[in-house]
Amino acid sequence: MTATETHAAADEHASAMPAGSPTPRGLAGILSSSDHKTLGRMWILASLLLGAFVLVCGMLLHIERANLPGLEVFPGIESFRQFFTLYRVGLVFLFVMPLWIGLATHVVPLQIGARGVAFPRAAAAAFWGWLTGAGILIASWAIDGGLAAGGEQRAVELSLLSFALVVLSLLGAVAVLLTTMCTQRPAGMTLERMPLFSWSVFVAGAVWLLSLPVLVANLVIMWIDLRGPSAVRFGAGQNLYEQVSWVFDQPQVFVLAIPVIGVVGEILPVAFGRPQRRWGVMLSLVGLAGVFSFGADLQRFFSPSAQTTPLYVVSGIVVALVVVALLGGWADLGRSARRLPRPSGHLAVAMSALGVLVFAAIVGFIRVLGGAVGFLRSFARHNESWQGDLDRSLAPLDDLRGTMAGAGLLDLVAMAAVLGAVAGLFYWSPKIFGRRASHAAGFGVAAILGAAGLLTGLMGLVAGFLGQPERPSGNFASAGAEVAAILAVIGIIGVLLALAIVLIVTLRGAASLAGGASTVPDPWGGHTMEWFAASPPPLDNFGDEPVAPVRSAHPLWDAPAPSTDERGAS
Repeated sequence: MTATETHAAADEHASAMPAGSPTPRGLAGILSSSDHKTLGRMWILASLLLGAFVLVCGMLLHIERANLPGLEVFPGIESFRQFFTLYRVGLVFLFVMPLWIGLATHVVPLQIGARGVAFPRAAAAAFWGWLTGAGILIASWAIDGGLAAGGEQRAVELSLLSFALVVLSLLGAVAVLLTTMCTQRPAGMTLERMPLFSWSVFVAGAVWLLSLPVLVANLVIMWIDLRGPSAVRFGAGQNLYEQVSWVFDQPQVFVLAIPVIGVVGEILPVAFGRPQRRWGVMLSLVGLAGVFSFGADLQRFFSPSAQTTPLYVVSGIVVALVVVALLGGWADLGRSARRLPRPSGHLAVAMSALGVLVFAAIVGFIRVLGGAVGFLRSFARHNESWQGDLDRSLAPLDDLRGTMAGAGLLDLVAMAAVLGAVAGLFYWSPKIFGRRASHAAGFGVAAILGAAGLLTGLMGLVAGFLGQPERPSGNFASAGAEVAAILAVIGIIGVLLALAIVLIVTLRGAASLAGGASTVPDPWGGHTMEWFAASPPPLDNFGDEPVAPVRSAHPLWDAPAPSTDERGAS
């Protein structure tokens, strides 16, 4: 076996350090750490705690939508819209995306055989910048800021700046991960041999690096216009959310679900005990999902017809087809194994995440179906009766624009992403927490959180077909009646279930860290490099053990390479 190459600068720095220099321990060690494993755990726990806060905001929104007699959560429609924007910003940028970054920061360097991340201090700065920005962002909304009309100008300016700080910090963490994957791989590990989770993080990170700077530009333009004597257009209160709404709509929202594919693709081969077949096809499908999840060029504020363009329609169709093709690839894996997978908690959560993702892809396909059939109209202009029948049958689909169907899609994708990340936490719990997660807990999380995702998503879809607006402009009593109230109550139940699971996972994770390590390096029979390390891994991940050259995408299942004597004898 050959050791991975280390940089001379790092060796010189290590030799220059005094041999007896003390290493901070306890809270001081955590706060000053640049170890990717410690940072990953901090990302995970902080995002789960903020996720609980975000889910409480979502529950309050559903309670207001229920329009229950004698129960008024918000004093006016402006306050509702402020909370609406806080919920969406928090769901994506304070919960789901940082949760993925935390899992990837901990696992990806181990998966690719690296002894750390490329820029450890930049990784630490990204976390603390994000956490600081998150605190300021929440405080700015609390003092009448946000992305809605009627807010106090200085507070709105602070909201824009803190939002930009959060996004830039997340981009810094993503840049560190992508640089690590490009520069720290061991000998033989080409991009085609990267584990599927690392590859999915690479694809999602590339899309984020290309699209989220556009969001920062949106925020800068709004801030500059708001700082003037009077907001001309971009800084006007009624236009603030419109300029960033593309981040929370398809196709961009599907980027959050790309790492779900990676987690499922890691767990299923281990459950079946066989390598994934048609590996190149699976990698290509993940890349295709990333390409058609780019949504920075589909901004309704600058192009009101963005949701009727061919690119928007094709992206929704392609994402749905990619999910179907991935299901076929995993079905082929099960058929080749000729046996049922080994039941486990992480497998149950992964299957629950996959089910919610399939539902999200169906909803995304339904939302673009009206536009897709619009292409057929242009080829049948001579048959007006056929077009009339088609228009009448597709009228409900065209009416989904601007309705709760969009909110349902966002909730579905977010729940699929949270389920996928929790499945990863269960699967990699020996590496992250030093202990194996309970299988019984995994089955419970899969059932409860999966039901929560389906309830919230189904509520949004049905409310969309009933014509409930995503952002109501007046009294909720006029936006729906008894059915709308029932749907809102269903949404409340779904959010409560999700909130309970998030709190339980957070507490269990913190308790596992406090309890110390008590597990073997590879309890599942894994096939990727992280299972070569101890559980939990040492500071440099692999200790004194050298990392062998990689010859496939499942190096731990490869037969040992023949020695020189064996090759000569043969």
